[in-house]
Amino acid sequence: MADEVASAALSTGQKTVEVMLELIKMMAPLAKNLLEEIYHKSVDGINTVGGRIANAKAVGTVSNKGLVVEAQKANSPISTTSNFLARDAERVAEKAKEYKIPVVIVGNGDKRTIEFLDRDKGIIEQITNEIMQERLKGNPQSVKCFSVGANNVSSMKQLFEENGIEYQFIANKDGKISCIYPAECAEQVAVIKSDYKVAHTNVEMNCEITPNIPETETLKAIKSQIAQLESDLENTEARSKFYEEISADTSIDYPVYSEGNMERISEQMPEATRVAGKAFWEERGYTLSENAKGIEIIAPQVDDKGEPVLDDNGKQTFTSITVYDISETNAYEKSVNIKIAELQSDYDKEKMEVFSTSESKSVTVSDKISGKSVEITVDGKTRKNDVMKIMRDELGYSAVQSDIAANKLCYDIGLDKTRYFSSPTQTDNIDALKTNIRYASDDLTIRDIRYDAVNFRDGKETHLILQNGENAVGLTPAKMSKAEMKEMCVSQLGLSEYQAEKAVDKAVKIESQVRSQMEDRTVDKQGITRELSIERTSNNVFIVKSPDKTKVYDFSSINLEDKIANDFDIPKENARNIISKANNQSVLQNKIRNAVKKKSAPSPEKPKLSESKVMKR
Repeated sequence: MADEVASAALSTGQKTVEVMLELIKMMAPLAKNLLEEIYHKSVDGINTVGGRIANAKAVGTVSNKGLVVEAQKANSPISTTSNFLARDAERVAEKAKEYKIPVVIVGNGDKRTIEFLDRDKGIIEQITNEIMQERLKGNPQSVKCFSVGANNVSSMKQLFEENGIEYQFIANKDGKISCIYPAECAEQVAVIKSDYKVAHTNVEMNCEITPNIPETETLKAIKSQIAQLESDLENTEARSKFYEEISADTSIDYPVYSEGNMERISEQMPEATRVAGKAFWEERGYTLSENAKGIEIIAPQVDDKGEPVLDDNGKQTFTSITVYDISETNAYEKSVNIKIAELQSDYDKEKMEVFSTSESKSVTVSDKISGKSVEITVDGKTRKNDVMKIMRDELGYSAVQSDIAANKLCYDIGLDKTRYFSSPTQTDNIDALKTNIRYASDDLTIRDIRYDAVNFRDGKETHLILQNGENAVGLTPAKMSKAEMKEMCVSQLGLSEYQAEKAVDKAVKIESQVRSQMEDRTVDKQGITRELSIERTSNNVFIVKSPDKTKVYDFSSINLEDKIANDFDIPKENARNIISKANNQSVLQNKIRNAVKKKSAPSPEKPKLSESKVMKR
């Protein structure tokens, strides 16, 4: 508002001085020079006052006044977009110079407002996208994530493993699942997601699931109606009746033509019933037939502004246009197909109702491409894994295809999802070190941000996934500076500088705690500092190692604290800490970590594969 007042003041002052200047021009050159000096001093004074009123810094490729002048020249309104970070606003101004468009950057502090011509809205959007890509490219993000359906975890896992890409899944409390992967694999993951989409489409189109039930009288009646409609598509009499009915529909505002044009229509197409232009039919959802010829009529000629075009004598000119009869559109086919689709839906619903009450529940699964089919009995004992195995063995489906097809079977015939999907494989893939981490000391401004701690199979670093609404970012405190992480929280999560600082502090705290779970730094009774490694190997057993000693313990052992304290000559308080850390570890994560370490260890008989060969595998 202050800026608008300043601009108004400037405009008014300038106009007043400009009028006076024109008067003096007619009087004398001396007076002209005198007033020009007064003019510049007046404008400078108005600018000073305007700046004080606005109390905001305005920079860019032009001044506020310059933008108004450009708007008048281009006959374009001025648009505004707010909440740009100061550094991004500066980049907008730099790029605007490259694109040679006028912009004004207004405001102080962390956030700025950008003013530009509405004409240049598309260029501003392009500039914004370019800056965002630069920001993302410049950020050393270690991990990325995307959402995946709970029932698609298995197939997505299969694709990641087939392509040798590390992954981790996190299940949110609302049931949503995120797939976490290394940022450097973003292009490969994009291909994986595309492949999955193609596989999903192919299964949906080519895998037919048909309940095996006796056909009731109701089903027979619906099927008969569908057959009749399909026959009507080739029935000339039924088609003519449809055109008569739609022509008589008074709710449709058909075009009205002059007597001369009606004669032209009758001459060219005597059987025509309802005629209109292509745009009219398309508005009603119809398309022209491939063999549509159209009818030539005449219409008043108008210019681009809709004004009538006159000849040299001032009389209205006419031009030839093409119109089409309803019989030259797909109106009839569309109407019949809609009715068939409605009946098919009724048929499917009736069939499922019969299937749900049938004693013998079996379905036939057919693949259109291979021509193979298999009969599957589905009851309360049927599980997704069982169905997947049958589809792999009998239909030759891949692991991904069988996963998608097994999901389709469940939804198509309405099985109990809780029972059908209850299988260890659906949850074993979801294993984060810590999920939805909360502390009592969390700053109020970041209480809505979700934190999940994960690591990949190498087990070297802990990654923190921060989610703020629909936005997510991956931070790796062991590899990134606080400044880098703060930058990402601001640019990708939309946090303020204060929020970003608090968010990063919490991320560092979580990473430190997770890292400390794998080891314990302790001082023994002789005052010597030692690192003790802790590894949980099963639900009840864990191992503690020092450089010269390895001990295996059972959580259920009596006086466990005393045993550990005595074995390693450490205080009982440190022993309690070791037990707590072992208890908080993930057995699955430890197994994965050890398996990968063993697999990646160099062997004298078999040289370690190069990175390129590993990726190909």
